[in-house]
Amino acid sequence: MAKSILVSSIEGYSGKSGIIIALGMIFRKKGLKVGYFKPFGVGTSYIEDRLVDEDAYSTAEVLNTGDDIGDICPILMDSPYIEFINSANQLELKRRVLDSYEKVSRDKDIVLIEGALDYKAGRAIGLCDVSISALLHPEVLMVAKYTRDFVLDQILIAKELFGDKLKAIIFNQIGGYKKTYVQSIAVPLLSKNNLEVLGMLPRDPVLSGLYVSEIKEGLQGEFLVEPRKDEIIERFLIGAMSPQSALMYFREARNAAVVTGGDRSDMQIVALEVPNIKCLLLTGNLEPTKIVLGKAEEKGTPIILVKEDTLMTIERLNEVFGKARIKGEAKIKRMKELVKNHVDIDRLMEYYDI
Repeated sequence: MAKSILVSSIEGYSGKSGIIIALGMIFRKKGLKVGYFKPFGVGTSYIEDRLVDEDAYSTAEVLNTGDDIGDICPILMDSPYIEFINSANQLELKRRVLDSYEKVSRDKDIVLIEGALDYKAGRAIGLCDVSISALLHPEVLMVAKYTRDFVLDQILIAKELFGDKLKAIIFNQIGGYKKTYVQSIAVPLLSKNNLEVLGMLPRDPVLSGLYVSEIKEGLQGEFLVEPRKDEIIERFLIGAMSPQSALMYFREARNAAVVTGGDRSDMQIVALEVPNIKCLLLTGNLEPTKIVLGKAEEKGTPIILVKEDTLMTIERLNEVFGKARIKGEAKIKRMKELVKNHVDIDRLMEYYDI
């Protein structure tokens, strides 16, 4: 029978998928047959005319376990949650989870189970992580971002709900200055509550960045100049000052996109002169001059036209940057490196009897 680990989180977008991808690749290199399962998919969309959970689909593509995506993620939220609750038959949903899990775990040594948005999501239909833990009996690994000290309370509440199945924590996206603080304050407290911190992954600009294509999609924009290469944008800059002031500001950035009005040709030309600026986002649905378009084509710098004004575009960018997915060779390679370097893999395997 396959060993299973449920990778859960106390809040959404904590990095569960990336850690599962990295662990799956590491386990496979150690000679283990790895399975992947996500019982309840919330972030659904159509890919090739098939409704799928986006995270599950991306993770399954990377791990390539040979299982059908319909078995990997059997329950999809295909309507607003309140409607889904009212139409759901809990016994039928659990039966489908059990049937699909039996298929994906067949002939596997280890199955990595990805939790829902957070460990509470799906409670109304019996599909939250705590319910899945009671149904499938996996050990539990919690992934958490240390955004504030109250995170510790949320972890301890989760420990009460999961009981002895929750054994360990991996902290993700830790700022450099916080690592010592978490090590000295949080680790001893969690240890007193029978929880071991197996790793602390640092915040990484590559992993938190977005591909140019993801920005275009997230903003529902239009390419006026197509990218020659789908590069990762690590941050965005607002071009609202004078061109002279902007030049130094732009030069200090790394792998950045500039957000500015479509009528600010002076700002656009300055941005195109700076190698660190990898993309222009032009707001207000105002197209630039032919000179700007020609220069961008020559430099190979993509230009995305956005309908909204600059303020609304920035708000949407903040939202999509907070939901960056681990996909593409560069991000996958970086995630694997971080997990290998910052997670005690040997201790993890010993702890979960793998």
